[in-house]
Amino acid sequence: MPLVYSVFVPHPPILVPEIGRGEENKCPETLKAYRTIAKNLVDARVDTILLISPHARLLRDGVTILGDEELKGDFAQFRAPQVKFSFPCAQELAKALANGLPGGVLYSAGLDHGAMVPLYFLREAGWQGNLVVMSMPYENPEKYGEIIKDILKNYSKRLGLVASGDLSHRLKSDGPYGLHPSGPKFDAQIYQALKRDPSVIKNIPCDLAEEAGECGWRSLRLALAVQEGMPKVFSYEGTFGVGYLIAELYQSSPLPKWARACLEAYLTKGSADDLTPPEDPRFKLRRASFVTLHKDGKLRGCIGTIEPWRENLAQEIKHNAIAAGTQDPRFWPVEAEELLSLTISVDVLGDMEKISGLDELDPWRYGVVVRGRGRTGLLLPCLEGINTPEEQVSIAKQKAGLSKDEPVEMWRFEVVRHYE
Repeated sequence: MPLVYSVFVPHPPILVPEIGRGEENKCPETLKAYRTIAKNLVDARVDTILLISPHARLLRDGVTILGDEELKGDFAQFRAPQVKFSFPCAQELAKALANGLPGGVLYSAGLDHGAMVPLYFLREAGWQGNLVVMSMPYENPEKYGEIIKDILKNYSKRLGLVASGDLSHRLKSDGPYGLHPSGPKFDAQIYQALKRDPSVIKNIPCDLAEEAGECGWRSLRLALAVQEGMPKVFSYEGTFGVGYLIAELYQSSPLPKWARACLEAYLTKGSADDLTPPEDPRFKLRRASFVTLHKDGKLRGCIGTIEPWRENLAQEIKHNAIAAGTQDPRFWPVEAEELLSLTISVDVLGDMEKISGLDELDPWRYGVVVRGRGRTGLLLPCLEGINTPEEQVSIAKQKAGLSKDEPVEMWRFEVVRHYE
């Protein structure tokens, strides 16, 4: 898929210096994070940006997509008419989205501030490219995200996804919308979910979201459904009584692509020995790794090492990718015809740190290794449905063939998970 970077950003016009006139400096972490995100998009050589705005024309059933040849806007309604810009519309993609999404409608309008604020910082960072702007779906954003994922597979240019939205507008009694107890509660749930388990975001009660007065919940859910990633929260501030959160949702990595190439070569040619890894310094490191295969959302194979055994990470991934596809005893070997339906991730393990108790574990930050009676079990972090250290260690013991109550030595390790 051409998607290489996905983010969630707020859209308060007060962040724009020509509008804030100094007030924007009361949100220093938001400004810093916004500029970091914008630079990352530029560094990712993104040609086209698909921007989801909750202030585009909303439909109860369907979405709207701007279809004009040039997409233009300004901040005249915020007393800064001199701040204006335009971007060429990626009309081929806009039409594909309108034709492929349920209730998709092309229409003509100027850029709203939900799009203009992110674009301001992108232009400031030097981004120049093609743009598609669409509304967020009011119902079933995950369904729309899955469809968009399929549509993007046929797009040939490097693409970034920007989901625009503020969190609760009801964080402070002296804020413009007042205080509601659901406001801070809603924002805390979003923040914690992005740092631990993003899958729970879609299950936040609609009543809680409505009482919080949010405008970004659905655009965030859509972006998370388009491409799984390892979210990283850059900042959160509620200075003006509105929640401003900036997070990286997904970043493409060459590591899973290398794993796929190795597995494909082995399945189709019988060997991956002739392949040369990309010129990336990460491939030259000595690190342990796991390669995980999924098909239709279900595990299809996972093999890895606790310690590095080969000369570099490229060779480690090559071995584990082939083993995950052909030697995982839990599954039949993968066949070449399945490759297109597989999703592949690579976990790169950090150093092992011996620990003395469960209180030193966090299943969303650390993986765990247990050893007892000459047997070893390992469990990676960030696994859906495993929320406590007790659950984590219990499953690791099961994998080692150890009983729940047996004493074990334990080590923890951090992981960087890479997605295609």
